Amino acid sequence: MKGDFEQAVNNNEVSAYLKGEGDYFSPEEGCMGYHSYIMNFMGMMFYLEKRVNPYQELVKYFKFYLRSLKEDALDAWSLFRNIACYYFLRSDNSYFLTQNEDLIDELTVEEKKKIGVLFRYLRENYDKVPGAADMRPINDQMKFVYEDGCSYDLFSL
Repeated sequence: MKGDFEQAVNNNEVSAYLKGEGDYFSPEEGCMGYHSYIMNFMGMMFYLEKRVNPYQELVKYFKFYLRSLKEDALDAWSLFRNIACYYFLRSDNSYFLTQNEDLIDELTVEEKKKIGVLFRYLRENYDKVPGAADMRPINDQMKFVYEDGCSYDLFSL
């Protein structure tokens, strides 16, 4: 990855950063050469933890990112992976995240509905995600998100 989160903020490229597009692509061996969402998410958290109101900025940038997403397999997969990263890091209170706050709680009804639409789309079109044939089924992967503390049925929002 050539670009960091500060560059993404300065260039109004937060969505590209969270999707792993262009300079923000982070390959990792464990991801079969595909984008490593956790690397970028952790880079964002590292940047945000130095800010005055890191959690509020996380919510702001996540909402901005969510508005950019379309109903397609790559965007839906990106959303799933970023939400999974959030709950994974929150599960052990990494950075500034605590069990007392939940990113999904901060969203409007319409934003939550968009998550539901994209998660249902992903479930129906999972075969279009690069490398899906070599990964666990989406419902199995979703179990880890719930184990990490997500209390929402993201497929039903």
